[in-house]
Amino acid sequence: MSAVAVIGSATIDRVLQGGVGKYKRGGVVAYAGLTFAELGVKTRVLTNVAAADRAMLAVLQQRGIAVYVGESTATTCFVNYVDGDARRQELLACAAPIAAAQLGPVLTGAEHVHLGPLHPHDLAEDVLAAMDGVVSLDLQGYVRRIEGTQVYQGVAKSLYAALQRADYVKADNDELELVLADCGLTLDQLMCDCSVAEWVVTEGSHGGWVASRKGPRTKFASAPVATVADPTGAGDVFFAAYIAHRLHRGAGIAMAAQRAAALAAHHVEGGFIDAATLRLEER
Repeated sequence: MSAVAVIGSATIDRVLQGGVGKYKRGGVVAYAGLTFAELGVKTRVLTNVAAADRAMLAVLQQRGIAVYVGESTATTCFVNYVDGDARRQELLACAAPIAAAQLGPVLTGAEHVHLGPLHPHDLAEDVLAAMDGVVSLDLQGYVRRIEGTQVYQGVAKSLYAALQRADYVKADNDELELVLADCGLTLDQLMCDCSVAEWVVTEGSHGGWVASRKGPRTKFASAPVATVADPTGAGDVFFAAYIAHRLHRGAGIAMAAQRAAALAAHHVEGGFIDAATLRLEER
């Protein structure tokens, strides 16, 4: 495939881990966008941020990524409380939803679209109907319920429309259980109903597995991590690397998962997308 269009939030993240707080660039356009670009995939991203925060996207352009930015009065801001594999979040501000009217330039020449909404209203409903080509989806934003600033588990009504448009889906094990309980189907039934080709399930330090409509499930192990620097974004890095190897490099499922797990572990150690690239000034 010639290019990927990554669509979703660019975020200002405050990460609190071990009593230490820091501000970082985040969101799918940062973690997945940089991963695709580093793996040699021609990458463009679409996101909405406030005018005052557009400079935070310059690091993507410096890595050869084409950046398309829509207008918004606010930039999406999360607080991430990290404790090992466990994470709790607060959502302090939301950018304007990305709309179908913004898609034209970013989709031109892109046979692959990578969607990474971070909350249920990240993408306007008309975006899904406008998708063309192969779609990969990290469904994390569709299994979050927002009450005030608090982020809870909950299945969004728009999830099933997104699944019907997706060819490759990623969820962690808890997210998958939530979705299956909500729809009352097995994973095989859901994949068949929505025509999902592959569903990637991550289980943190325990690795994970990939379900395929064309074959048996494939398990993969996590790669060893010498020292945990910051696990934020590891799921985005893993899925983007899996899709890059699977779709853009033609790797089989087992090989794509193995290489993605190794890169995600490298990221957790601070050796892939380094702290300097992600760092933002204190706010």
